[in-house]
Amino acid sequence: MSTAAPKKTLTGEYVRAYIRSADENLKFGIVLTGVLLIAAVAYFSLAAGWTKFSRAEVFFAECVREMLQTDNLVTPLYHGTPFFDKPILSYWTIACSYKLFGISHFAARIPSVLAALGTIAVTAIGTQRLFGPRAGTLAGATLGSAFMFLSFGNLCMSDMTLVFFDTVTLALLYGATACAGAAGVEHPNQTNTRAGLSAARRANILFWTAALSAGLAFLTKGPVGIVLPGLAYVLYLTLSRQWHVIRPLWHVLPCLAIMTLAAVPWFFAAFRENGAAALSYFFIRENLQRFAGSTYDTHRPVWFMVTSLFSGFLPWSVLLPFAFKRSMEHWRAGLSSVEGRKHLYLWLWIATVTIFFSLSRGKIDYYVLPVYPAAAALVGLYLSEIAERKTVLAKVFALASGLLFTAVGAAAFAVFPAVSGLSNPLAWFFLPSVLTAGGLGMLWCVKREQLRKAYKLVFVTICMAAVAVSAQLFPWISARQAVLTYVPVIRNAPAHVRIGMHAVVQNWIDEVLFQTGRDAIPLKDTAMAGRFLSAPAPALVLIPETEYNKLSAEIRRQSIVKDSRPFIARSLNPGYFLTHMGKVSEQRLLLVENLGAPPAPAAK
Repeated sequence: MSTAAPKKTLTGEYVRAYIRSADENLKFGIVLTGVLLIAAVAYFSLAAGWTKFSRAEVFFAECVREMLQTDNLVTPLYHGTPFFDKPILSYWTIACSYKLFGISHFAARIPSVLAALGTIAVTAIGTQRLFGPRAGTLAGATLGSAFMFLSFGNLCMSDMTLVFFDTVTLALLYGATACAGAAGVEHPNQTNTRAGLSAARRANILFWTAALSAGLAFLTKGPVGIVLPGLAYVLYLTLSRQWHVIRPLWHVLPCLAIMTLAAVPWFFAAFRENGAAALSYFFIRENLQRFAGSTYDTHRPVWFMVTSLFSGFLPWSVLLPFAFKRSMEHWRAGLSSVEGRKHLYLWLWIATVTIFFSLSRGKIDYYVLPVYPAAAALVGLYLSEIAERKTVLAKVFALASGLLFTAVGAAAFAVFPAVSGLSNPLAWFFLPSVLTAGGLGMLWCVKREQLRKAYKLVFVTICMAAVAVSAQLFPWISARQAVLTYVPVIRNAPAHVRIGMHAVVQNWIDEVLFQTGRDAIPLKDTAMAGRFLSAPAPALVLIPETEYNKLSAEIRRQSIVKDSRPFIARSLNPGYFLTHMGKVSEQRLLLVENLGAPPAPAAK
């Protein structure tokens, strides 16, 4: 006589555990929503507040403007010329934003802001799945307030979109591997169970979705979108001895097909429209030769990418060595352990990208951005653990953060009036108040031993400081950029009026083109500026006063100085204003009109 297996019953302990889990997940969702809302306010404020493109933003923004102007969504155009610096996906996302919100600096940056917020969400959720909800929320807050991530999260470039797709790809690959193991690949006798079949299907879906994300990463930035995540994953499978979970028929072949379908069609369309030269320019010049340094050699040392990681991931990067030490404790128990594999995966993610670009001769600091989500996950876990144990380091970090923000805020109360020259406290009160209040709040949390709240206050304070900078400093600085004040004059000038810009302000030509649609002529030297002004056709010229005074008396008699503003040749930024106590320059930039030109309105 056989006996039936006893029925499972819902014990009181099981019910309480289930309720606790549901309660923790609900709290995680609420806190993560708060983190995303605060980050969104900061990132959108920065995107809207800065009225000049920085770094390589203008290449993307202007290319898309010209693509829409010519009704061409295949070939990026820059000054009317095909420009294959990057693949098409970022251009398409910006084009969608232009269609929805109009052509502006803010609209051009919206896709990057959304990608940054998406990356924060994926990082927090992924960390929550790996290490629990407390580590997840701290990981999201850490990533959202890391210096370079915050800086690039509002720039019109392809890098933040790449970071998003890389994060999604690697998160899905880890989840797919875990599901494949749970499906019974490690234990073949379980593959026919209902749970095993369900896990196998989940693994397939996760692998295929990861392949789609990798294909979109390729369409965003090129081969690095597939090579770097793929290399990190291959190293992980090798070191953790999990190659047996990969099934060529269900995993490898479908993934290759999906990546091909996602990435290849646009390259084929670009080839048909522009020929093989376009693909050669992108794959050879912008990838292989750029890596080797033959087209772009920054002459930076091999350790540059490591220092970029530590400087860009501030203030949280000071904890990375301690997080690494904690990971080593898990590895001593063996890489086959579940915890050891989690830490191994994240550190391989960091090491692969950092070492790869360290070997390149075209090193740029933001190339290390894709490792930030992994670094945030590790730091978020470490912060959660030391806060739980209330270790000395946990208290010291929170105390140091509080003292630093309080001191900087107090100093800002004294420095800002002198820098701005504004007597009205409301004009400069916001940023010092945010920093001081945040620092004092952190110190209060340390006193009450609420360390997690102190860490979250670091995130909140940094984000609110970003809002203060965009609301107060950006408009004040923009009003002191001479070229920006002349943009309305150039925009309103009749179409037959030629626009010229002296070499000293040549780096503003792209900005003027984007804001006015007028392609200014670069005047390489003062002699060329003189010939430009003496020509019979009407013209407007931006030229430094010192260079204008070098022109012949005859040329100056044939022209009129419409306006004169202080300026510096380089692009202005908050750091420059603080270090120069708010003074722009003793130089002046003139807006000159030759007598053959119709009257132009004065700059406001």
